[in-house]
Amino acid sequence: MAAFSKLLTVKNSALGATAVLALIAIARRRKNSTPHSKLDGKVSLHGEREGKKEKAVVDRVFFGRIWRILKIMVPGMISQESAYLLLIAVMLVARTYCDVWMIQNGTMIESAIIGRSTKDFKRYLFNFVATMPAISLVNNFLKVGLNQLKLRFRVRLTTYLYEEYLKGYTYYKMGNLDNRIANADQLLTQDVEKFCNSVVDLYSNLSKVSCNHHTEYYLCWNCSIS
Repeated sequence: MAAFSKLLTVKNSALGATAVLALIAIARRRKNSTPHSKLDGKVSLHGEREGKKEKAVVDRVFFGRIWRILKIMVPGMISQESAYLLLIAVMLVARTYCDVWMIQNGTMIESAIIGRSTKDFKRYLFNFVATMPAISLVNNFLKVGLNQLKLRFRVRLTTYLYEEYLKGYTYYKMGNLDNRIANADQLLTQDVEKFCNSVVDLYSNLSKVSCNHHTEYYLCWNCSIS
């Protein structure tokens, strides 16, 4: 019985050692294979996403496309769009002069109040009240010019895009054969409107900064000479 028990103990220990070694080998294989599989999955997903998304780059091609679109929206120097662009520029200069005049007139009213001059106070206050209709007219002309320019840009660009969209089999190809452009109808309506509004706002902001800078520089130069 003692020999038999010793034999059983040796066999059991050998089997247990074999099982432990097998479990260790399986665990090592899983550890080595799992990170690679996850990494491969991430790389493949990342590659698919990069293939689907095309990054926008501001380069020569970008400016060339913008220039082509601007030529569509402003067909020439003698057009309604050019007239509205000129109107906006003139109204921006006029509003800058109005702002400078308002500052000067307000300063003179404060000086009259501090100096207790009733005559000067009445005169500058009358000038302020008399000039308010002209200032409001300038602001309204500016708003009309911006709104009309947005509308004219949208009409020009939408008409051109719809002519190209409905020419030949373009509509059928975009709807059934080419999946690169989705929701073409939305692009031709809402996105065109947003683009035209953004272009007009950009022109207005840039022109405003330029007009304010040159007008204030000119006024300061005149004040220094006088």
